[in-house]
Parts: sequence; structure tokens; C-alpha cells
Amino acid sequence: MAPEIMKDKFNDFLEPFEKFLQRECAVREPENLYAPVNYVLSLEGKRVRPLLSILTYYLFDDTVEKIYPQAASIEMFHNFTLVHDDIMDQAPLRRGQATVHQKYNLNHAILSGDAMLIMAYRLLTRGLGPETLGRTLQVFTDAALKICEGQQYDMDFERSTGVLQQDYLKMIELKTAVLLGASMAIGGIRAGCSVPMQENLWHCGVAMGLAFQIQDDLLDVFGQKTSTGKQLGGDIIQRKQTIVWLKALELSGPRQEAELRALYNQENIAPDDLVRQVTMIYQSLGVERHCQALKERYVLQGVELIDAIDVDDERKTYLVQLLKFLLNRTS
Repeated sequence: MAPEIMKDKFNDFLEPFEKFLQRECAVREPENLYAPVNYVLSLEGKRVRPLLSILTYYLFDDTVEKIYPQAASIEMFHNFTLVHDDIMDQAPLRRGQATVHQKYNLNHAILSGDAMLIMAYRLLTRGLGPETLGRTLQVFTDAALKICEGQQYDMDFERSTGVLQQDYLKMIELKTAVLLGASMAIGGIRAGCSVPMQENLWHCGVAMGLAFQIQDDLLDVFGQKTSTGKQLGGDIIQRKQTIVWLKALELSGPRQEAELRALYNQENIAPDDLVRQVTMIYQSLGVERHCQALKERYVLQGVELIDAIDVDDERKTYLVQLLKFLLNRTS
């Protein structure tokens, strides 16, 4: 599902939030600091994380505008991590457009990313009373630090040949899934939920985040560049040990495993040839089907946790629809 289709589906929630976000990110001075901020936020992201906060808040209260500052904070923080991740990955494209460090320059990207982090904390605390401020800061800051841990594991894995599937799943839980968990937990905190309910929401978001990242890994190999807006096979070119790679090793016989490892170790192979040959082995092993099954397990966990929330089923409808989006999206 493309971002514009998603926005149509959740328009009643996303349109007023987008207007709020645009007001918060109106161009400021110095322009060279804030123009990259506005640029990255204009790249038609899916807004999954703020939408999760808004839909979670909506489970308990209709006045969803109260969660907009915290939802905007999460989106600002998420995009800050993308700016810095793209620098570390030397990625040329983000959502089909030049990455910030490519469009501007490296120093502008680093400094504007730093500004986004500070702006995220400023938005996070807006409108919170003493009964929710401390808990919100704790959840957000814990998630932010875990994301740094996950990014470090991700970089460490690039130099390791002994990565296991459980290692990888732990890494993506830290790097990706915890921010979805925080998005839902903060929505519940802002709505005045009990701590046990906040924890339920956190685990639901983490399950959704794991499914989300597995789908990203699949799309990197089996998607279409026009849909994903990213360089197809980028994970293969960077020799990343994603769930697709690790599942392929698990399913391989000795010959196929040797071929895969030889391809990843070959330094002078053309990127397109590397992607083509690795993908052919993936296809011969049926890797896509096995990864889809793993993704569906996490989606089912998320559905079960939503079912356990004691509110009218009608209010849960949008969250369930979002889960289906995560399961079936093509970008």
C-alpha cells in the first residue's frame, strides 16, 4: 500500500495531524539548518508511528488533538534516525528522493539531524501534566537508547559471520520495533491508561514493529524500486545479514551456503550482478515464503494483544486495519 493510499484510508486522523506537523515545521532561520528538516519530513512517509499513537489514544478518548505533539515528536525522532542512518549507510535514496546528505551536504545533514532530536524532545513534553510527564519521558528515552543499541548491533553484524536469527530479531526489535512500542505506549499514557495497559500497548507495538521490519527486508529483495522508493537490493549490496539472508542460510545445503558466502565475500563483483545472483538463490530456496510466515506470526501476536484491550470493538477497527497494512504493503 503506497503512502497516499494509506493517507486516504486514515484521512480523518492523518489530515489534521499533517496540518499540525506543517505548522510546527514551518521554515525558520537559519534556513540551512531548517530546510533539511522540512525536506525530510516532506518525503511522503507513511506516518506509521504517529498514526499508531493517535489510534491508540483514540481507543480511549475522542479528543485526539491532545496527542498531536507527542505523535509529532515520535515522527520527528524517527526521521532524525533516518537522516543519520542514511549517512552511516551511505544511502543515495530515501523514499525515492535524494537523501539529506546527498541533497545538501554531510555537515548540514548531521547538524539538522541533531536539531530534529532536540525538536522531538520539545514536542514530547508539550501539554503534559506532572502525572504523565515522567512516564512519557521514561518510555521515550528508553526507546531512544535502545534504538542506538540496535543500530550498533546492526553495524557490528556487518563484520560478523556468526549472526543467528535470534540475534537479528533482537537487533530489529531494538532498532525498529521499540519505537512502534513507544508510539502505542505513549498514546496510552496520554489517554490516562494504567501501567499494565501501557505495557500491553508496548508489546503490541513491538510485535507490529517486528512484522514491519521483516516486510522491509522482504521488499528490499522482492519489491519493486518504483514502489519502495529505495535502491533495490541495497541490503545485499551492503552485505547486510537480514532475516532473508539468515533464513536462506538455514534452508541451504552445503553447496548453496558456500555460494552465498562466496558472493558476500567477493569484493570486485558488480552490484547488479551480486543482487541478481543472491536473489536467484533466495528464490530457489523459497525464502520469501518462509519469511512471510514469520512475519504473520508477529502480526497475529499484535492482533491478540489488541483483542485483549477492553474497549468497544469499533474503536479497535483502525488499529486492526493498520496491522493489515503492515502485512500487505508493497512500499
